Formats: sequence, C-alpha cells, structure tokens
Amino acid sequence: MAELQREEERQEEEQQSEESVKLFVGQVPKHMTESQLVEMFQEFAIVDEVNIIKDKTTRASRGCCFVICPSREEADKAVNACHNKKTLSGLVECRTICSVMAL
Repeated sequence: MAELQREEERQEEEQQSEESVKLFVGQVPKHMTESQLVEMFQEFAIVDEVNIIKDKTTRASRGCCFVICPSREEADKAVNACHNKKTLSGLVECRTICSVMAL
C-alpha cells in the first residue's frame, strides 16, 4: 500500500516538473536578490523558483536570472506583464526594460 502511494507521488512530481516553464529574464540589476525577484514576479504570476545567474569565479550576479513557473499559463502571465514593460529598480537608465522569454 505504501509503495503504491509513493509511486503515485513520484508520478505527480514528475508530471509537475514536465509542466514547469523556465523563463529567462535579462536586464536584472546586479544588486537584486532572488527573494526580491520572486516578490516582484508573484505580482503577476505563480512562481516556483528564481535562480540568479552568477559568475563562476566571483559569484557576482551577471544581471540575468531564470524564473520557473508551474505551468505555461502562469509563465505567459509573467511574460505578458513584464516583457518590454517592466522597469526594474536600480537600473542606470530607466529606458532599460525587463526582457522575459520562455525557454
């Protein structure tokens, strides 16, 4: 009985990971944290995770990140709300806009 339940849980997790959508976000201010980005994107969509891309040597932000949403629908909400529309605080030029695309 317990094995059946574990198998069902495994299949459910597998299905969820297959439905997840990873978004690439460019033009992220290097001072922003993952928690700040999660908070910002959660205004528009459900967000599972944010991973800031860092330099391998210095561990400093490279100014971009991945946002993982649980479904295509949620990812589309984030893209529609932010792509070429959202200015992230701390950028030198206010003309620089958040660039979001699904991978």
